[in-house]
Amino acid sequence: MKNFLKWLTVPLAIFLLAACGTSETDNGNGENNNSNPPNEEVDEDEDENQNENKDDSQKKENEIRVMEENLSYEIDGETKEETAFLKESDNQAFSLHVLPDFTLTAEEPNKDILHLNDQSEVFMRIEVLPEEVDMKQLEENTMIQLQSVNEEVEHPSLPQDDFFKDAVMMEASSETDTVTAFIVHNDSAQVKLTLFNKNEDTNYKDAFIEMAKTIQTK
Repeated sequence: MKNFLKWLTVPLAIFLLAACGTSETDNGNGENNNSNPPNEEVDEDEDENQNENKDDSQKKENEIRVMEENLSYEIDGETKEETAFLKESDNQAFSLHVLPDFTLTAEEPNKDILHLNDQSEVFMRIEVLPEEVDMKQLEENTMIQLQSVNEEVEHPSLPQDDFFKDAVMMEASSETDTVTAFIVHNDSAQVKLTLFNKNEDTNYKDAFIEMAKTIQTK
């Protein structure tokens, strides 16, 4: 009887070991139980990377700017149209289209001026604002600056253009000068613009505004 039990135990142990090995590797039909091969995960990652690369390439293509743009502006009650040429600032991270009678130069760190060639005192100061700028404090400081021209600071209607949507506009005039300030925050740019015009001369405010519309920060 003992020999019979011994004979029965050995084959049973072998059968159990074989069954355990089979359950870990297949489902009894010789097929692997893993229904998601590792290669499929790798392929999905590769597809995501390719899609991201395509999106980046498309974004870069959309950022390419045309070298010339026709701008229309009013001056002395007449509409004038000229070709403006793309200019990149050497001082700040922005570009814009500049009309032939104007020149863009660096004034000081974080400030550029776009001035009339024949009258350097007629110009627009361009300041690219950092993302973390305190807009409320900036508005207060701008108000103080304009009050040095005239205690009465006006808030004219904004130009009808998406570039100036939700912008803040202030203006002050003395006997000789008119200073107009814009605080702009949109998808193209976050900038402060300050326009200086001489009252007794031709008003280039509209020309500055049309060029300002083309500003794009990087």
